[in-house]
Amino acid sequence: MARPFKCRCICAKPKTTCFVPENADETGMVVIGYDEYEVIRLLDYAALTQEQCAEKMNVSRPTVTRMYDSARQKMADALVNGKTIRIEGGDVIVCAAMKPQCTHEKHCCHKAKNNQD
Repeated sequence: MARPFKCRCICAKPKTTCFVPENADETGMVVIGYDEYEVIRLLDYAALTQEQCAEKMNVSRPTVTRMYDSARQKMADALVNGKTIRIEGGDVIVCAAMKPQCTHEKHCCHKAKNNQD
């Protein structure tokens, strides 16, 4: 019997959801899910470890690794082949407010929202 699917928790949906190559000629599109975007944001932008990322997203560390590998493969395909990157979809839960473990987090989306108010 398969293990039940856990919803992935993300801080917020990205503001920019589409990247189009300058010389786009309808060569295709890759779709990166919100969960894959969040993994890239947490690991590469916020420089968290995979364990920290897994804790924030409420998933296992091997799940983070699979999502990260998938997102990197899709981004490489888009860059090498001149494809559009669209960020959308996935079975995710968006945080309604800052979590206690994000208090000292430099790149928390909720801190950015509060600074704009």
